[in-house]
Amino acid sequence: MDGTLFALTLATALGSIAMGGVFYGFSVLVMPGLAQVPAKDATGVMQSINRSAITFRFLSVFMGTTVASLGLGIWALVDWHGDYSGFLVAGAATYLVAGFMLTAGYHVPRNEALDKVTAGTPEADRMWAAYLVDWTRMNHVRGLAGIVAGGLLIAGIAAG
Repeated sequence: MDGTLFALTLATALGSIAMGGVFYGFSVLVMPGLAQVPAKDATGVMQSINRSAITFRFLSVFMGTTVASLGLGIWALVDWHGDYSGFLVAGAATYLVAGFMLTAGYHVPRNEALDKVTAGTPEADRMWAAYLVDWTRMNHVRGLAGIVAGGLLIAGIAAG
């Protein structure tokens, strides 16, 4: 594994693990905390969190890791080395599917739907009850997948 590929793999692994930690930490700390307060308060706080997440600091790591995973996966497929390329493709694909695609296809639409309701209304309370359980369950998946993706990429470094 040459220096550029090593650096890209390491940066992608660190980004994957960082994002996995953010998502998993959110699932095991923030969401249980929100479950302890009235639905109208939890809905309003979650709406605020979702709006404030759209920042350069968050998106630079989230999207940077997505772009790096895509590039790394393509690189590993084009310049296949039996020792480590399988780990790189698996790690990159895991992040792309569970980190990026799950976020874009599952979490973002639910966040946008939650943002459209008025906290404290019966509609918002019903939506929050389902959101809390379903969104969190899938957030566990993307959190753990980010960590697994990073582990696979580190395994690729070790094999290379």
